[in-house]
Amino acid sequence: MAATTSNRFVVSVMSRDRVGIVRDITQALAKWQGNVEQVSQTVVMNYFTFILVAAFPEVRTVAAVRELLQGAGAPGELEIGVKEFTDDKPAVVTGDRFMLTTIGGDKPGIVHQLATFCAGKGINITDLYGATTADRQFIVVSEVAVPRSFDLTQIQLDIEALGQSLGIAINLQHENIFRATNEIAAPGGLP
Repeated sequence: MAATTSNRFVVSVMSRDRVGIVRDITQALAKWQGNVEQVSQTVVMNYFTFILVAAFPEVRTVAAVRELLQGAGAPGELEIGVKEFTDDKPAVVTGDRFMLTTIGGDKPGIVHQLATFCAGKGINITDLYGATTADRQFIVVSEVAVPRSFDLTQIQLDIEALGQSLGIAINLQHENIFRATNEIAAPGGLP
């Protein structure tokens, strides 16, 4: 199989968390003048996860980019995934962004039920965060793209019914309303 070459790649990195992983990955990319075009990073239960799109001024292979990034950590430390970036297909779902939030008793299947609901309605989940609190409540905050042609009243009714069936509270708000009602202001008018 021939090696594919490109100058743009989607890269994922997973590892036990430690201080300096972002520095080490971006330092490796800088060796080839790699430009990070978009990035998302989080730590989940002491595991570091990082996904980014990087562009290089010179054409590279997937294997070469993977090898470059493997060298950013100790031997065997980083799990690296690299895929050639292709932008030949339109976005999965276009529409307005909404925040879908849930809270309720922790039990298996909540994320699956939410994902099944969204997929069944043609709603794309673009960002997702979930965690269990000390008092065993499971909180999910997700950003979703809802096509403008959808009947939002019906979607709200369907979400309410899903929440009742799962015994959890589910709320869907347009992102502008969510941000306006959840912004944290700096004390004393600080910028």
